[in-house]
Amino acid sequence: MKPLKIALTILPLVANAYKGDMTHFTPALGSCGIPYVPGTDIVALSNEIMQNGANPNNNPKCGSMIGIYNEQTQQTHYAQVVDTCGGCKREDIDVNVELFYKVAPDGDGRVPGIDWGGDRVGG
Repeated sequence: MKPLKIALTILPLVANAYKGDMTHFTPALGSCGIPYVPGTDIVALSNEIMQNGANPNNNPKCGSMIGIYNEQTQQTHYAQVVDTCGGCKREDIDVNVELFYKVAPDGDGRVPGIDWGGDRVGG
């Protein structure tokens, strides 16, 4: 009998986990109304996950933190939800350029198969 190999991805303190493409954007004042502070790691989530109401500034996902894990580098980075990504598919994320290259140093603008999640992003 051959031994069974199991790969396990762990995102600490993450209740809901997703897998999608990661892209990057130039931050401005996003849908959450949180001003960008240079040096801060930020993320925009898809319309489907954000589910903004009449005033997206009141979205409970705004300001929450998510963990972003790259299986190739085996590192987890954390980012604050500050915006909605209109062009993202359900499980895709859009991050600031500096965070993009922390998560995927060899990335070319789009990295598939990025694991991410957070306790307030729904499921």
